Amino acid sequence: MGQGTPAPERNGHRYPLVRSNERKLTDYAGPVYLWDIDNTYLMTEWSSVRDLLRIRFETALDKRPVSGAPELLQALRRGPQAGAERRPIYFVSASPETMRPVLEKRMLLDGVEQDGATFRDLWTQYSTPHLRHLRDVYGYKIAALLLYRLESSPNTRETLFGDDREHDPEVYVLYARICGGGMRGKSLEEVLAARGVRRPDVAYISALASGLPEKDPVERIVIRRVKPIERSPGDEPETGKSSPFDASDTRVHLVHDYAEAAALLFAAGLMDARGFARIFTAVRGESGRDVERVLREARPEVRPEAIAAVNAELSRLPTPLPEQGEPT
Repeated sequence: MGQGTPAPERNGHRYPLVRSNERKLTDYAGPVYLWDIDNTYLMTEWSSVRDLLRIRFETALDKRPVSGAPELLQALRRGPQAGAERRPIYFVSASPETMRPVLEKRMLLDGVEQDGATFRDLWTQYSTPHLRHLRDVYGYKIAALLLYRLESSPNTRETLFGDDREHDPEVYVLYARICGGGMRGKSLEEVLAARGVRRPDVAYISALASGLPEKDPVERIVIRRVKPIERSPGDEPETGKSSPFDASDTRVHLVHDYAEAAALLFAAGLMDARGFARIFTAVRGESGRDVERVLREARPEVRPEAIAAVNAELSRLPTPLPEQGEPT
């Protein structure tokens, strides 16, 4: 998709991020999907400048998608009806802008389409980031999400995807509260300051928020639980530092894998049976074992005929070859 552009200025200041948006949604009223990349779409582990340098020299072939993520993105893009308008997908990555060509090539290899992506501006000519920007999850993601929101119709319905390695659940709930008008001005500035966002960036985000209509577009927040084996030492979920605001929200759905996420989204009518079957088998194998249990546990309730359609799609999949030594 090419190089992105810097964030627009507000009162002479811009947050150090670089973004692209190939599809302005001014007249669109359907679902929109906003994805984190690191540990949500791709397995990405970094905690220092040294790690960032290592990641910078990885190729697209070195990147590994989270199990089922490409299939989930494809199914959401296609939607529940063949031939319908493609559903918008945007990415917000914690990686620097210099990683854009590599990550976009990885998406091409995975068959993942997208309409825009935002990256940190750490090594471009557009700004001079402060060292605190390297770890500023709050300011960066809130600014990136608000900028996409400002370019969208008030009638879009958003599903946000993240993981529990950083502050994604809290950041996404805060974003929803900002859009709905419940967290603006001084209350918003206090929350951002409590999470270590720099004062100029607090003012920038507050200015972005003031330009939005008071309408919450967030339908659901899907958070992937990062497995212990995927975590680095010291990367356990934070338990000591409480949120500076009440971040509890019934729209937050914690999932162990993307088979569970697919069941939730299939139940909501956001993909077809074929898409769900492909995701489920990519995550849990071709046998389709436990598929009916997973679908019956999904909410809203999945109709029996929809479960039958999934089973029909599973039956059309190629039969896996037997392991060596197994009877044929």
